[in-house]
Amino acid sequence: MSTIKENLFDLFQLDKMPPEKGVEMLDRLAKLVFQSVLVRVLPTLSEEDLVEYEKIIDSKEEGDVLFKFLGEKVPDFEKIVAEESELLRMELAGELEEVKS
Repeated sequence: MSTIKENLFDLFQLDKMPPEKGVEMLDRLAKLVFQSVLVRVLPTLSEEDLVEYEKIIDSKEEGDVLFKFLGEKVPDFEKIVAEESELLRMELAGELEEVKS
C-alpha cells in the first residue's frame, strides 16, 4: 500500500471496517483526494510538464508513476495531498453530523 493510501487508511480509521469494505472505501477516498489534488496542482505545471503529464495519462501507467511525477514537479506536493485528505475528512464528518441531526 502506498504511503498516501496508508495515510488515508489511518485518517479515516478504515481499520474499523470489515477488510473488504475498508479496501473499497479506501479506493473511493483515494480517487476523491486525487481529483482534488489534480485541481490544485495542474494549473501550476509548465507547458512542458503538462505534455509529460498527458503522456503518462495516455500510457495508462499506474498511479504511483503519476504521483512520483507530480511529486517531482510540484513543490509541497505531499503537503497538498495531506491538506486535501484532511479537507475531505472534515467535509465528510460535517455531512455525517448533518445526517445525525
